[in-house]
Amino acid sequence: MEMVSLRPQDINELINDVMSRTHRDLRRRAPSIADANRIQEITSSTPQHNAIVKRRRSSASPISIASTPPRRAAPRRLKTERDRLFDAIEAGDAYPLEAVHIRSADDLNEAQLKKCYEILHACGSATDPNASLTKTRQSIDGFLDAVFNDWSSRKAGSLLRSELDFLVEADVVAGRVCAKPQEHKDIADCDAGGSLCSATVSAVATYCSNPPMFKLEFSVVDELSGQPEPICPISRRDVRWAADGDWVGELRKGLQAKVVAKIHKHNKHLAIWQARKLIGEWAKGSLSMGEEAKKMGFLERAEADVAVLGLGGVLGAK
Repeated sequence: MEMVSLRPQDINELINDVMSRTHRDLRRRAPSIADANRIQEITSSTPQHNAIVKRRRSSASPISIASTPPRRAAPRRLKTERDRLFDAIEAGDAYPLEAVHIRSADDLNEAQLKKCYEILHACGSATDPNASLTKTRQSIDGFLDAVFNDWSSRKAGSLLRSELDFLVEADVVAGRVCAKPQEHKDIADCDAGGSLCSATVSAVATYCSNPPMFKLEFSVVDELSGQPEPICPISRRDVRWAADGDWVGELRKGLQAKVVAKIHKHNKHLAIWQARKLIGEWAKGSLSMGEEAKKMGFLERAEADVAVLGLGGVLGAK
């Protein structure tokens, strides 16, 4: 191999040329190197659980799954709102919340709806021995519709509480008027005598709450007018009483059932009044749930016992 001798100036030119190329290459690579170093720095300083992980997709859907935990829901109340509430309670404000317009059941929160449910359940339990939460559930929507029927929290006028005011009657066939009292000793003889003893004696029991009154009367239908006419069975020798003798018990049950029905109707009106009264307070900003539902004045089924004392009833009878 032939050796080439280089002059000193040639060596210097070669060195300068190599250095120039090296500098140009470094300047060209500097941005990518810096970026690489920066990426390495970020990667090494980021916790592994915050990294974004992409699952291998079997479709073209651009969905990526992040390993970061889900973001917590925003708080329902801000600290400033809580402070205002607590300050109002501390000051003894009966209406610590802002006033709102309540127009339907949709404007009630969960606690308020639960209170309405309790009111209806207490109402039903007062007169229905078979009352249950299931029965209450079946009628709660109808109750809320009745509460907001032609009414909202801003309706003018005061709420009128339901008053117990009713009159009921019950009647049964108690016997017959005998056409041959000298021959017929009892109603069986009247039955055997054909149509001669066909006039029936009715017993009618009446109970009124206002003014309070209980009345028992007997009547016979007049053959000419067709209208019942009252009679006094005392001193009547032609009245033959029903053979089984249980017409008094039937009359008592019939009258009691009608009184219970009136009491239940009164309780339903009272339940609507109690619910509206509470809703009116909530609309003003009250947090109160009122008194216990069982203490809202619903009349018990046993209250009807007093109406049939004159027919052999007993207070507190099952």
